[in-house]
Amino acid sequence: MSFKMNKPFLMIPGPMDVPDEVLRRCGHQVFPHYDKLTDFCPFYHQLVEKTKYVFGLNDGYVFIPNGSGTTAVNMMLASLCVPEDDVLVMHNGGFGGYAEKNLKNLGIPYTNVKGEIGTVIDPQKVRDEMKRKHHKFIYMTHNESSTAVVNPIPPIGEIAREFDALLLVDAVSGVGGVVIDMDRYGADVVAGASQKCLELPPGLAPVAVGKRAWEYMETMKNRRVPYILDFQAWKRAYIDQFEWHPQPVTGATTMLYALDWVIDNIIEEGLENRQERFRSAGQRLKAGMAELGFKPGADPKYASPVVTEFIPPKGIIGEDVRTYYLTKQNTMVGYGIRTNENGERYTFRIAHFGLAAGNERIDHMINITRKFLEEKG
Repeated sequence: MSFKMNKPFLMIPGPMDVPDEVLRRCGHQVFPHYDKLTDFCPFYHQLVEKTKYVFGLNDGYVFIPNGSGTTAVNMMLASLCVPEDDVLVMHNGGFGGYAEKNLKNLGIPYTNVKGEIGTVIDPQKVRDEMKRKHHKFIYMTHNESSTAVVNPIPPIGEIAREFDALLLVDAVSGVGGVVIDMDRYGADVVAGASQKCLELPPGLAPVAVGKRAWEYMETMKNRRVPYILDFQAWKRAYIDQFEWHPQPVTGATTMLYALDWVIDNIIEEGLENRQERFRSAGQRLKAGMAELGFKPGADPKYASPVVTEFIPPKGIIGEDVRTYYLTKQNTMVGYGIRTNENGERYTFRIAHFGLAAGNERIDHMINITRKFLEEKG
Protein backbone atom coordinates (compact mmCIF):
# COMPACT_ATOMS: atom_id res chain seq x y z
CA MET A 1 0.00 0.00 0.00
CA SER A 2 1.40 3.40 -0.95
CA PHE A 3 1.87 6.03 1.72
CA LYS A 4 -1.03 8.44 2.16
CA MET A 5 0.23 12.00 2.54
CA ASN A 6 -1.59 14.60 4.63
CA LYS A 7 -1.65 17.82 2.64
CA PRO A 8 -1.49 20.96 4.84
CA PHE A 9 -2.60 24.39 3.70
CA LEU A 10 0.70 25.97 2.61
CA MET A 11 1.61 29.48 3.73
CA ILE A 12 5.36 28.83 3.77
CA PRO A 13 7.78 30.83 1.58
CA GLY A 14 8.04 27.91 -0.85
CA PRO A 15 6.95 25.52 -2.06
CA MET A 16 3.51 26.99 -2.28
CA ASP A 17 0.05 25.76 -3.27
CA VAL A 18 -0.15 26.24 -7.05
CA PRO A 19 -2.96 27.36 -9.39
CA ASP A 20 -5.25 24.70 -10.87
CA GLU A 21 -4.02 25.43 -14.40
CA VAL A 22 -0.45 24.72 -13.29
CA LEU A 23 -1.56 21.36 -11.88
CA ARG A 24 -3.37 20.57 -15.11
CA ARG A 25 -0.33 21.35 -17.24
CA CYS A 26 2.08 19.50 -14.97
CA GLY A 27 -0.25 16.50 -15.15
CA HIS A 28 -0.39 16.58 -18.95
CA GLN A 29 0.85 13.53 -20.82
CA VAL A 30 4.62 13.89 -21.36
CA PHE A 31 5.92 15.90 -24.33
CA PRO A 32 9.14 14.90 -26.13
CA HIS A 33 12.11 17.15 -25.37
CA TYR A 34 13.80 17.10 -28.81
CA ASP A 35 13.43 16.61 -32.59
CA LYS A 36 12.77 19.31 -35.16
CA LEU A 37 9.62 17.47 -36.27
CA THR A 38 7.96 18.14 -32.88
CA ASP A 39 6.72 21.40 -31.37
CA PHE A 40 9.18 21.39 -28.48
CA CYS A 41 12.07 23.34 -30.03
CA PRO A 42 10.06 26.44 -31.09
CA PHE A 43 8.06 26.20 -27.85
CA TYR A 44 11.23 26.20 -25.74
CA HIS A 45 12.77 29.06 -27.70
CA GLN A 46 9.81 31.40 -27.16
CA LEU A 47 9.59 30.36 -23.48
CA VAL A 48 13.25 31.19 -22.84
CA GLU A 49 12.97 34.52 -24.61
CA LYS A 50 9.93 35.67 -22.65
CA THR A 51 11.30 34.34 -19.34
CA LYS A 52 13.97 37.05 -19.67
CA TYR A 53 11.22 39.45 -18.60
CA VAL A 54 11.10 38.23 -14.99
CA PHE A 55 14.87 38.76 -14.73
CA GLY A 56 14.88 42.15 -16.46
CA LEU A 57 17.45 40.84 -18.94
CA ASN A 58 17.84 41.73 -22.61
CA ASP A 59 21.50 41.17 -23.42
CA GLY A 60 22.23 37.61 -22.32
CA TYR A 61 20.73 34.15 -21.96
CA VAL A 62 18.24 32.41 -19.71
CA PHE A 63 18.46 28.66 -19.11
CA ILE A 64 15.80 26.52 -17.44
CA PRO A 65 17.42 23.30 -16.20
CA ASN A 66 15.77 20.65 -14.08
CA GLY A 67 16.48 20.97 -10.37
CA SER A 68 16.01 23.10 -7.30
CA GLY A 69 17.20 26.63 -6.69
CA THR A 70 20.44 25.13 -5.43
CA THR A 71 21.01 23.78 -8.95
CA ALA A 72 20.84 27.32 -10.33
CA VAL A 73 23.15 28.61 -7.58
CA ASN A 74 25.69 25.86 -8.22
CA MET A 75 25.58 26.47 -11.98
CA MET A 76 26.39 30.11 -11.26
CA LEU A 77 29.30 29.30 -8.96
CA ALA A 78 30.74 26.29 -10.81
CA SER A 79 30.63 27.96 -14.24
CA LEU A 80 32.46 31.11 -13.15
CA CYS A 81 34.51 30.50 -10.01
CA VAL A 82 37.67 28.44 -9.53
CA PRO A 83 39.68 27.50 -6.40
CA GLU A 84 42.12 30.35 -7.09
CA ASP A 85 39.33 32.89 -6.57
CA ASP A 86 37.97 34.42 -3.38
CA VAL A 87 34.28 35.28 -3.46
CA LEU A 88 32.96 38.12 -1.34
CA VAL A 89 29.71 36.87 0.25
CA MET A 90 27.15 39.24 1.73
CA HIS A 91 25.77 37.35 4.71
CA ASN A 92 22.79 38.74 6.61
CA GLY A 93 20.60 35.66 6.85
CA GLY A 94 20.30 31.94 6.36
CA PHE A 95 20.89 31.96 2.63
CA GLY A 96 24.08 33.96 2.88
CA GLY A 97 25.27 31.09 5.04
CA TYR A 98 23.95 28.61 2.49
CA ALA A 99 26.10 30.27 -0.18
CA GLU A 100 29.16 29.67 1.97
CA LYS A 101 28.30 25.95 2.24
CA ASN A 102 28.05 25.70 -1.54
CA LEU A 103 31.39 27.45 -2.00
CA LYS A 104 33.06 25.14 0.52
CA ASN A 105 31.82 22.06 -1.32
CA LEU A 106 33.17 23.46 -4.59
CA GLY A 107 36.54 24.20 -2.98
CA ILE A 108 36.24 27.93 -3.62
CA PRO A 109 37.50 30.30 -0.90
CA TYR A 110 35.29 33.12 0.30
CA THR A 111 35.32 36.16 2.55
CA ASN A 112 32.11 37.39 4.11
CA VAL A 113 30.68 40.74 5.05
CA LYS A 114 28.10 40.15 7.76
CA GLY A 115 25.02 42.13 8.65
CA GLU A 116 22.35 42.04 11.31
CA ILE A 117 19.24 39.90 11.04
CA GLY A 118 16.25 41.94 9.90
CA THR A 119 18.08 44.64 7.97
CA VAL A 120 20.49 45.07 5.07
CA ILE A 121 24.26 45.30 4.86
CA ASP A 122 25.66 48.81 4.51
CA PRO A 123 27.11 49.01 0.94
CA GLN A 124 30.06 50.95 2.33
CA LYS A 125 31.15 47.80 4.20
CA VAL A 126 31.20 45.98 0.86
CA ARG A 127 33.16 48.78 -0.77
CA ASP A 128 35.67 48.85 2.10
CA GLU A 129 36.25 45.10 1.77
CA MET A 130 36.76 45.44 -1.99
CA LYS A 131 39.34 48.16 -1.31
CA ARG A 132 41.09 45.89 1.16
CA LYS A 133 41.22 43.00 -1.29
CA HIS A 134 40.03 42.79 -4.85
CA HIS A 135 37.45 40.02 -5.18
CA LYS A 136 36.45 38.91 -8.68
CA PHE A 137 32.93 38.15 -7.48
CA ILE A 138 30.40 39.64 -5.08
CA TYR A 139 27.64 37.25 -4.02
CA MET A 140 24.38 38.49 -2.55
CA THR A 141 20.97 37.09 -1.67
CA HIS A 142 18.29 39.39 -3.05
CA ASN A 143 15.10 38.36 -1.23
CA GLU A 144 16.60 36.95 2.01
CA SER A 145 13.49 34.97 2.87
CA SER A 146 14.96 33.63 6.13
CA THR A 147 14.63 37.12 7.62
CA ALA A 148 12.05 38.61 5.19
CA VAL A 149 14.39 41.35 3.97
CA VAL A 150 15.17 42.50 0.42
CA ASN A 151 18.81 43.47 -0.11
CA PRO A 152 18.91 46.25 -2.74
CA ILE A 153 20.85 45.26 -5.86
CA PRO A 154 21.68 48.68 -7.44
CA PRO A 155 24.28 49.90 -4.90
CA ILE A 156 26.08 46.55 -5.01
CA GLY A 157 25.91 46.47 -8.80
CA GLU A 158 27.57 49.89 -8.80
CA ILE A 159 30.34 48.63 -6.51
CA ALA A 160 30.88 45.54 -8.68
CA ARG A 161 31.46 47.75 -11.70
CA GLU A 162 33.63 50.17 -9.75
CA PHE A 163 36.00 47.30 -8.93
CA ASP A 164 35.55 45.33 -12.17
CA ALA A 165 33.91 42.41 -10.39
CA LEU A 166 30.90 40.28 -11.29
CA LEU A 167 27.74 40.43 -9.17
CA LEU A 168 26.19 36.99 -8.55
CA VAL A 169 22.67 37.06 -7.14
CA ASP A 170 20.63 34.39 -5.39
CA ALA A 171 17.07 35.41 -6.26
CA VAL A 172 15.63 31.94 -5.66
CA SER A 173 12.80 33.20 -3.45
CA GLY A 174 12.06 36.35 -5.45
CA VAL A 175 12.11 35.62 -9.20
CA GLY A 176 8.62 36.24 -10.52
CA GLY A 177 7.48 38.20 -7.49
CA VAL A 178 10.15 40.81 -6.75
CA VAL A 179 11.51 43.20 -9.39
CA ILE A 180 15.13 42.39 -10.25
CA ASP A 181 15.92 44.26 -13.52
CA MET A 182 19.39 42.89 -14.23
CA ASP A 183 20.12 45.36 -17.02
CA ARG A 184 19.46 48.45 -14.88
CA TYR A 185 20.55 47.14 -11.48
CA GLY A 186 23.92 45.72 -12.51
CA ALA A 187 23.44 42.03 -11.69
CA ASP A 188 25.54 39.74 -13.89
CA VAL A 189 24.10 36.32 -13.04
CA VAL A 190 20.81 35.65 -11.24
CA ALA A 191 19.67 32.26 -9.94
CA GLY A 192 15.98 31.43 -9.50
CA ALA A 193 13.64 28.53 -8.74
CA SER A 194 10.20 27.37 -9.82
CA GLN A 195 8.55 26.61 -6.47
CA LYS A 196 8.31 30.08 -5.00
CA CYS A 197 7.06 33.23 -6.72
CA LEU A 198 6.82 31.43 -10.07
CA GLU A 199 3.97 29.39 -8.53
CA LEU A 200 5.11 25.98 -9.78
CA PRO A 201 6.03 22.76 -7.99
CA PRO A 202 9.74 22.24 -7.26
CA GLY A 203 11.69 21.02 -10.27
CA LEU A 204 12.95 23.89 -12.43
CA ALA A 205 15.98 26.10 -11.80
CA PRO A 206 15.82 29.13 -14.12
CA VAL A 207 19.04 31.12 -14.24
CA ALA A 208 19.94 34.27 -16.21
CA VAL A 209 23.46 35.11 -17.44
CA GLY A 210 24.32 38.62 -18.60
CA LYS A 211 26.84 39.91 -21.12
CA ARG A 212 29.67 40.69 -18.68
CA ALA A 213 29.56 37.16 -17.29
CA TRP A 214 29.85 35.70 -20.80
CA GLU A 215 32.79 37.94 -21.58
CA TYR A 216 34.48 36.79 -18.37
CA MET A 217 33.92 33.09 -19.18
CA GLU A 218 35.64 33.56 -22.53
CA THR A 219 38.83 34.60 -20.71
CA MET A 220 38.84 31.68 -18.24
CA LYS A 221 41.47 28.98 -18.61
CA ASN A 222 41.37 25.36 -17.46
CA ARG A 223 37.66 25.43 -16.67
CA ARG A 224 36.53 22.22 -14.96
CA VAL A 225 32.75 22.31 -14.81
CA PRO A 226 30.38 19.33 -14.58
CA TYR A 227 28.50 19.15 -17.87
CA ILE A 228 25.06 19.61 -16.33
CA LEU A 229 26.23 22.78 -14.51
CA ASP A 230 28.14 24.36 -17.38
CA PHE A 231 26.64 27.57 -18.78
CA GLN A 232 28.71 27.12 -21.92
CA ALA A 233 27.26 23.66 -22.55
CA TRP A 234 23.75 25.08 -22.17
CA LYS A 235 24.55 27.95 -24.52
CA ARG A 236 26.01 25.61 -27.15
CA ALA A 237 22.91 23.42 -27.03
CA TYR A 238 20.60 26.43 -27.29
CA ILE A 239 22.44 27.89 -30.29
CA ASP A 240 23.93 24.91 -32.16
CA GLN A 241 21.14 22.40 -31.51
CA PHE A 242 18.27 24.84 -31.47
CA GLU A 243 16.22 23.04 -34.13
CA TRP A 244 16.83 19.60 -32.67
CA HIS A 245 17.79 19.48 -28.95
CA PRO A 246 17.90 22.98 -27.38
CA GLN A 247 18.70 21.74 -23.86
CA PRO A 248 21.82 19.60 -23.31
CA VAL A 249 19.84 17.16 -21.13
CA THR A 250 16.31 15.77 -20.97
CA GLY A 251 13.99 18.62 -20.07
CA ALA A 252 11.06 18.52 -17.65
CA THR A 253 8.65 19.22 -20.50
CA THR A 254 5.35 19.33 -18.61
CA MET A 255 6.85 21.65 -16.01
CA LEU A 256 8.07 23.90 -18.82
CA TYR A 257 4.55 23.82 -20.27
CA ALA A 258 3.21 25.04 -16.92
CA LEU A 259 5.90 27.72 -16.65
CA ASP A 260 4.86 29.04 -20.05
CA TRP A 261 1.37 29.78 -18.67
CA VAL A 262 2.77 31.43 -15.53
CA ILE A 263 5.15 33.69 -17.48
CA ASP A 264 2.30 34.80 -19.73
CA ASN A 265 0.27 35.76 -16.66
CA ILE A 266 3.19 37.68 -15.12
CA ILE A 267 3.77 39.62 -18.34
CA GLU A 268 0.06 40.43 -18.62
CA GLU A 269 -0.13 41.71 -15.04
CA GLY A 270 3.25 43.43 -15.11
CA LEU A 271 5.98 42.48 -12.66
CA GLU A 272 5.84 45.76 -10.73
CA ASN A 273 2.06 45.44 -10.36
CA ARG A 274 2.49 41.84 -9.22
CA GLN A 275 5.10 42.85 -6.65
CA GLU A 276 2.83 45.57 -5.28
CA ARG A 277 -0.15 43.18 -5.12
CA PHE A 278 1.94 40.83 -2.98
CA ARG A 279 3.16 43.76 -0.86
CA SER A 280 -0.43 44.91 -0.32
CA ALA A 281 -1.37 41.41 0.86
CA GLY A 282 1.54 41.59 3.29
CA GLN A 283 0.34 44.92 4.63
CA ARG A 284 -3.13 43.46 5.21
CA LEU A 285 -1.55 40.56 7.06
CA LYS A 286 0.70 42.77 9.17
CA ALA A 287 -2.18 45.04 10.14
CA GLY A 288 -4.29 42.11 11.30
CA MET A 289 -1.43 40.45 13.16
CA ALA A 290 -0.45 43.76 14.81
CA GLU A 291 -3.90 43.96 16.40
CA LEU A 292 -3.11 40.63 18.03
CA GLY A 293 0.30 41.77 19.31
CA PHE A 294 2.56 40.25 16.62
CA LYS A 295 5.25 42.55 15.20
CA PRO A 296 7.17 42.22 11.90
CA GLY A 297 10.87 41.54 12.40
CA ALA A 298 12.25 43.30 9.32
CA ASP A 299 13.26 46.92 8.98
CA PRO A 300 10.20 48.43 7.19
CA LYS A 301 12.44 50.17 4.64
CA TYR A 302 13.70 46.80 3.41
CA ALA A 303 10.77 44.49 4.16
CA SER A 304 10.16 41.76 1.62
CA PRO A 305 6.99 42.12 -0.46
CA VAL A 306 6.46 38.35 -0.49
CA VAL A 307 7.11 37.07 3.06
CA THR A 308 6.96 38.49 6.60
CA GLU A 309 8.74 37.32 9.75
CA PHE A 310 6.64 37.82 12.90
CA ILE A 311 7.82 38.33 16.48
CA PRO A 312 5.12 37.13 18.92
CA PRO A 313 3.97 38.99 22.05
CA LYS A 314 6.01 38.51 25.21
CA GLY A 315 5.61 35.05 26.68
CA ILE A 316 4.80 33.33 23.38
CA ILE A 317 7.31 31.26 21.42
CA GLY A 318 6.99 31.32 17.65
CA GLU A 319 7.53 27.58 17.34
CA ASP A 320 4.48 27.03 19.58
CA VAL A 321 2.37 29.17 17.23
CA ARG A 322 3.73 27.32 14.22
CA THR A 323 2.99 23.95 15.84
CA TYR A 324 -0.58 25.05 16.65
CA TYR A 325 -1.16 26.16 13.05
CA LEU A 326 -0.01 22.79 11.69
CA THR A 327 -1.50 20.37 14.24
CA LYS A 328 -4.76 22.18 15.03
CA GLN A 329 -5.46 24.12 11.82
CA ASN A 330 -3.61 22.01 9.20
CA THR A 331 -1.84 25.17 8.06
CA MET A 332 1.91 25.33 7.59
CA VAL A 333 4.08 28.45 7.95
CA GLY A 334 7.85 28.84 7.98
CA TYR A 335 9.98 28.80 11.09
CA GLY A 336 12.20 31.74 11.99
CA ILE A 337 15.97 31.70 12.44
CA ARG A 338 16.07 33.96 15.51
CA THR A 339 16.58 32.08 18.76
CA ASN A 340 16.30 33.12 22.40
CA GLU A 341 18.68 32.34 25.29
CA ASN A 342 17.17 28.86 25.54
CA GLY A 343 17.85 28.11 21.88
CA GLU A 344 14.13 28.29 21.02
CA ARG A 345 13.02 29.71 17.71
CA TYR A 346 10.84 32.59 18.78
CA THR A 347 9.74 33.93 15.36
CA PHE A 348 7.91 32.46 12.38
CA ARG A 349 7.32 33.47 8.77
CA ILE A 350 4.18 33.72 6.66
CA ALA A 351 4.25 34.00 2.86
CA HIS A 352 1.99 36.35 0.91
CA PHE A 353 2.66 35.64 -2.75
CA GLY A 354 0.81 33.56 -5.34
CA LEU A 355 -2.36 32.00 -3.95
CA ALA A 356 -1.21 33.00 -0.46
CA ALA A 357 -1.79 36.65 -1.40
CA GLY A 358 -5.55 36.16 -1.64
CA ASN A 359 -7.65 38.03 0.93
CA GLU A 360 -9.30 34.82 2.14
CA ARG A 361 -5.93 33.27 2.91
CA ILE A 362 -4.65 36.36 4.67
CA ASP A 363 -7.81 36.52 6.75
CA HIS A 364 -7.50 32.81 7.50
CA MET A 365 -4.05 33.41 9.04
CA ILE A 366 -5.33 36.28 11.17
CA ASN A 367 -8.34 34.25 12.33
CA ILE A 368 -6.37 31.15 13.34
CA THR A 369 -3.87 33.34 15.17
CA ARG A 370 -6.76 34.81 17.14
CA LYS A 371 -7.94 31.28 17.93
CA PHE A 372 -4.45 30.37 19.14
CA LEU A 373 -4.50 33.26 21.59
CA GLU A 374 -7.99 32.41 22.77
CA GLU A 375 -7.11 28.76 23.40
CA LYS A 376 -3.86 29.72 25.08
CA GLY A 377 -5.86 31.92 27.45
